[in-house]
Amino acid sequence: MNLRGCGTALVTPFRHDGAVDEAALRELVAWQVESGIDFLVPCGTTGETPTLSRKEWMRVVELTVEVAAGRVPIVAGATSNCTREAIEKARVLSDRAGVDAILTASPYYNKPTQEGQFQHFRAIAQAVKKPLILYNVPGRTGANIEPVTLARLAHIRNIIGVKEASGNLTQIVEVFNAVPASFQVFSGDDAVTLPVISLGGAGIISVVSNEIPHEMAEMTRAALNNDWETARRLHRKYLPLMQANFLESNPIPVKAALAMMGKIREVYRLPLVRMKEDTRAKLEKSLIAAGLEVKAAEPPPPRRPRPAAAAASATAVQALAAEPAPQVEGAVAPGTDGNAAEPAPAAAEMSVEAVVDAPATVAESNSSSVAEDQAETAAAPIAVADEVPAAAPSTSEMQAAPAAQAAPAAATEPLRFFLYESWHAGPHKLVLHRSTCGACRNGTGHPSGSDEAHSRWHGPYTTVQEARETSRSLNNILIRSECKCVGKSSS
Repeated sequence: MNLRGCGTALVTPFRHDGAVDEAALRELVAWQVESGIDFLVPCGTTGETPTLSRKEWMRVVELTVEVAAGRVPIVAGATSNCTREAIEKARVLSDRAGVDAILTASPYYNKPTQEGQFQHFRAIAQAVKKPLILYNVPGRTGANIEPVTLARLAHIRNIIGVKEASGNLTQIVEVFNAVPASFQVFSGDDAVTLPVISLGGAGIISVVSNEIPHEMAEMTRAALNNDWETARRLHRKYLPLMQANFLESNPIPVKAALAMMGKIREVYRLPLVRMKEDTRAKLEKSLIAAGLEVKAAEPPPPRRPRPAAAAASATAVQALAAEPAPQVEGAVAPGTDGNAAEPAPAAAEMSVEAVVDAPATVAESNSSSVAEDQAETAAAPIAVADEVPAAAPSTSEMQAAPAAQAAPAAATEPLRFFLYESWHAGPHKLVLHRSTCGACRNGTGHPSGSDEAHSRWHGPYTTVQEARETSRSLNNILIRSECKCVGKSSS
């Protein structure tokens, strides 16, 4: 099977009640095909497949096959960290007419050895007749398919290619040296599509093509046809949008973008939730800059009242208990599925630095609401002191108090800067922080969503200019940004 070009890793649209939105999926698939996409990939990571039931998974594949109607190949996802289950899912797809190939990723969470991954993929390949494309995304699975292992797997008859999303360009180069020329290597990151094709790659399995299928297919074909001038021009134009699709965990930004374009409703299944307002604004700006029409946003479901607010009025609580709301079978309570709007930050919902710098009287007056916010939203790990009755200070403690109060001023450290590099989502990203930032903590912090196995700190640097120069000099970095804390020091 000679699969080439740009394939879209399709999102799975949901209705507000949480069910698969079949009408939106049909329209999305039809638009993709009519826009000239080369192939479609339903039920991959972008399709929120881990949250789909077996029946829903098969229904999404069937709808994609039905609407595509043979006009483009279908590469359906079938992944599990249990080899037996992965084989069962692959067999179902192998028996389904209209599915041309199967995409299967490394077992996640188990962290198998290279030999374990080889045996896993070989067992799946031996159980089915249809072609397999392997998916290497160590940032999500915790297991990297090394080039040597891939070379062994490439000799199995129906393992025909790999989607390479390691984010490691050196490894991707080694893959091309290790596998036969007929083995198809697809980029798994939109931003490195052209480098992969220049090495002999077959194309891209894309996220951003959900939003710009025609443009990504045109760019990929231009590169495959050695029209590098056209390919580079399109790449430069759409690179900011490619990067914006990873401002938060995929597929949160791409579903938000499609909702802004009026293609789907912005509904996720937990543990995914709606984008934060600051990253949403950046995404919208990138869409507009790419020439896409952004429509009026659909209002999100209302957020459930917090326990503290419900308890504010005993009369209201009693009334609610006496007249419970009618239950609708199959309905999803608003605010329980990750789709509620991000609440406007109250005084207690400050940034890490704001809480640290706040006077003690403010912290004490808001201790209750801070605790409630942390319990509900799992915010950054800031310890909030319990309200324990204080013991009367002893004479020695009272005498030591002035010295203790003066200690922070004497122990104040000079402002420094650090660079945080992470690659758990694939592409290497670099964020500039100042040392006092709550996410940095002098290069010892763990930013939200961090993974110690796929991140590291660089620094310290004495000036912001030094940190920026170092950032520009580091290789393999695809996305560079600065924390908002840096503006406080450089303004």
